[in-house]
Amino acid sequence: MSGLARVLSAARTLHAATPGMQAFSPWKCSTTPEDRPSQPMPALDRVKGFNLPGTVATQPLIDAIRAAADFGHWIQTYTEAEVGRNFLDNYGYYELIGPGGHFRSDQMRGYVAYWGPGLFYDWHNHAAEELYVCLGGQARFLAEGRADVILTPGEALYHSAYQPHAMVTEDQPILTFVLWRGPGLADLPRMQA
Repeated sequence: MSGLARVLSAARTLHAATPGMQAFSPWKCSTTPEDRPSQPMPALDRVKGFNLPGTVATQPLIDAIRAAADFGHWIQTYTEAEVGRNFLDNYGYYELIGPGGHFRSDQMRGYVAYWGPGLFYDWHNHAAEELYVCLGGQARFLAEGRADVILTPGEALYHSAYQPHAMVTEDQPILTFVLWRGPGLADLPRMQA
């Protein structure tokens, strides 16, 4: 089994063991990998060296992500003008499952995403509904119409379509698995004006 296939398998196991993930979206994706070349990002070594513990349920996915980090097609959606150089040096994600993912699905997207400590992920929104699952580390999530939430390993947090939200990492990084569903699946997040 290839590195990214192990990530897919660990993500599917986490999904099967997490009622909130199952309720958010059924597991629907190909098990045949798409031809997506690996693409590094500045924080790649931090993902490979991520050593904050997860839960019994999330640790296998953390371990698979670390082991396969070199094979991900890591992306950075934003520009330096939007978020600054420090943010870009300490953040990145890849689409494991989805229309442009390593494993194809037209019904859901599943991202592996990392943010280093001391970052402010500014207010943004998107058409798709979203479920963040914290694998390891922690962050404070802000959202319009909701009190701030500190997300820790094993916890999940939902954002509705177009709900403005932001995130702050303080003294710890955060490694997440993020699910998207619904209209706007192929869109990207947009920073608030």
